[in-house]
Amino acid sequence: MSLLTATDKYLAVAKELNVDLYDHTNHKIIDVPGTPNQSEKDYISDIAISYDSNHLAVITTTSKKLLIYGLPQAELEQTFNIPRSASRIRFTVDNMQILVADKSGDVLIYDLKKEESGIKLLGHLSLLLDVLQSNDTKCIISCDRDEKIRVSCYPNTYNIQTYCLGHKEFVNHLEFLPHNDKFLTSSSGDGTIKIWDYSEGRLVHTIDTSHDVRDDQLRQNFINIMDEGGIEVNTLPIVHYTASKINENMSVMAATVHTYNAVLIYTVTNVDNQYSHKLEERIRLQQFPGAIMLHNKSLFVYSDSENTVIAYKLEENNGNVSVEETNTINMFADKNINCDTEESLLESIKVLYKRKFDNVQEYQERKKKRLEKLSK
Repeated sequence: MSLLTATDKYLAVAKELNVDLYDHTNHKIIDVPGTPNQSEKDYISDIAISYDSNHLAVITTTSKKLLIYGLPQAELEQTFNIPRSASRIRFTVDNMQILVADKSGDVLIYDLKKEESGIKLLGHLSLLLDVLQSNDTKCIISCDRDEKIRVSCYPNTYNIQTYCLGHKEFVNHLEFLPHNDKFLTSSSGDGTIKIWDYSEGRLVHTIDTSHDVRDDQLRQNFINIMDEGGIEVNTLPIVHYTASKINENMSVMAATVHTYNAVLIYTVTNVDNQYSHKLEERIRLQQFPGAIMLHNKSLFVYSDSENTVIAYKLEENNGNVSVEETNTINMFADKNINCDTEESLLESIKVLYKRKFDNVQEYQERKKKRLEKLSK
């Protein structure tokens, strides 16, 4: 599992228990302490850099630790033991606290200034996949494996303002619409990116990536593999999603679709409260990327096998956005970092789908009967 984040000052890539922190001049390798138990592999499940670039947060899976490093020295300042494995971390808007979305469905908040911290804010009945705080600090927004996006009031998170419902599979990424943060964007295993008026729970626009990935063989291969495990799907899921602001009227979104060796670049604009999108470019890649990140008008794409980040520059001209490759950054020099296998990438997606039947044989028999009925 590869992770990538960027701010004005830093570019950071995490892999296994290593972080390469690059300040656009020098690299600093951070060896993250893991579990001494060798029987179960430990690795970093998420990283985040505070908005003021003063802290790096890292969360580990097996050892269940939240580690806070001070920047630029990259010295360990704080370690929290978390109760369960977590899938996502985010800094709050004031950079003083960290939101942790764990795999049991809880959102916890940790205060950087307090050693004994970790207060439960809210809970879902399903695996949480992302969490963020609104820029006005009044809402905590969380999403889960059960297709739901929940908008909770903050700090009184027992008050649920609304739900954003419309995805048909797990919701794995949340970002505010960069040029208008009154709107929320989300990506999903159903292959769509949706834009919401999140204060009302109202869907305002949908981007269906299946219209732009016209590879029936790729789609059918995925359907067949999932079918063998008793999971019924009909489209390729979005794996990575990121968004950034181009100007006051336009945002750019980048997404990858499972096993499709390209990054899809979309622009989104709104005129008279009507949203529209355009596929600006497909950035063709030699292999499926380990991670992607948009920051300002730059796109960073991490190659898992090469341990390199390819940087692209985005330019807008008369409503059109062009993408130009600018440079390649070598990461983890002199480090022996293993590449993710296709099997591990598949498993990381497979676990997010809900099996309609606990018994795979029962699922296959029901499917056979359904197909026989359709053929008559």
